[in-house]
Amino acid sequence: MTATTIEVQPSGSRGESLLLAGAAVAICTVLAFYVRVEGRNDEPDPIQEWQVSAFNTLTGADQAIYNSLYTVKDEIPYIYDDINMFNEPGQKFRWPSLEVFQDYLLPPFFRDTSWEQNGSLEWSLFEPLAEGEMQGSTMYLGTDGRLPNQGSFLLVIGHVHAGITNNNAIQIWWNAANHVEMPESGFRDGLILAGWKEAVPYSGAEEVERIYGD
Repeated sequence: MTATTIEVQPSGSRGESLLLAGAAVAICTVLAFYVRVEGRNDEPDPIQEWQVSAFNTLTGADQAIYNSLYTVKDEIPYIYDDINMFNEPGQKFRWPSLEVFQDYLLPPFFRDTSWEQNGSLEWSLFEPLAEGEMQGSTMYLGTDGRLPNQGSFLLVIGHVHAGITNNNAIQIWWNAANHVEMPESGFRDGLILAGWKEAVPYSGAEEVERIYGD
């Protein structure tokens, strides 16, 4: 007997290919529409009336001081841990003084050439926490700059005690006045009434423009 081989073509193979291609196009179209409508939004959050943009509002020395504060603000809690590491039992924990910042060469507090070029702000520390208290605000005030139209700065470290964890919310505030007194507290509403505005950082696009220009 002679074996016969018969090749059987799948039924509707051309139609199946067209359906598959159509489904792929439909999926790509839906995904493209979703990304356009619901995708990532690079627009910065709107500036509130009680805020200023560090990019659009601050200029010259004030912008330089803000940059320094924004860079080192998260280092201060680590310095706090460092200087209190070997405290004796019952000894009160202290936030870094301005003298400690000199030892750590920490701008914009460190009195070097850059400090002089940026107006020689006079910095002071307000540490309201009494022994045993775990909530409140530590504030570093920089005021009385020597440059024309120079404002004042306030670095507020708000302490929140939750269980065995201490959390620090750090904000940078700016006041257009050249001379201001230390606020009585770091609560937002009180600062706003006293003329302070929270300085908010650059968006990504603004940072590129700041570095490279238009």
